[in-house]
Amino acid sequence: MKYHPEDIFTPQGILEKVEKNPNLDFLMNIFNIPRAFGVSGFGGNWNVGMHSVAAALIALYWAKFNKFKPEKRNLLVSEALLHDLHEAVTGDILPMFKSQLVKKRLQGIQNNLLEALDFKDDELLRTDLKVVDLIAFLYEIKQVSPNIMHTKKITLANTIAEKQLNVLYRYCKEEKIDKNKINEFLKMLDLI
Repeated sequence: MKYHPEDIFTPQGILEKVEKNPNLDFLMNIFNIPRAFGVSGFGGNWNVGMHSVAAALIALYWAKFNKFKPEKRNLLVSEALLHDLHEAVTGDILPMFKSQLVKKRLQGIQNNLLEALDFKDDELLRTDLKVVDLIAFLYEIKQVSPNIMHTKKITLANTIAEKQLNVLYRYCKEEKIDKNKINEFLKMLDLI
């Protein structure tokens, strides 16, 4: 059986209509959506809303660190706060499970939600947004509290944090962001 977008319901109604006119309850649902990292059985009570707020706060630090003008800072903070709105209905999906078709549909939902809010992403901030998103996830990983009596869990938490740090470094290398600059910023945030 194949499902179609018109078959997807939300508490506000059919998704195809809701995504073009979301109410506040729909958007605030991001605070009810667990982060995929959290539901993996490891670490905590993080939800998409908490991740988005963390990304927005990190965007403030990133903007200050890079001496962005207020307009650029404000836009980056807004983008960070809104970057996962689509997850209010789709849930948090791990990146490796997002096929091209899924990515396209998720982006369509996200675009419709942003358009309904009269907000437009700035392509020039794409790299900065991805950096703060990746760092927000690193922060989230560092917040887990594995049982200190289970050394395997502590080892796993450190391995996950190291892996996320390497994902961040790889992304920054691809985007020609100096590793020393990222390390300086991460030290400022007490993440390394």
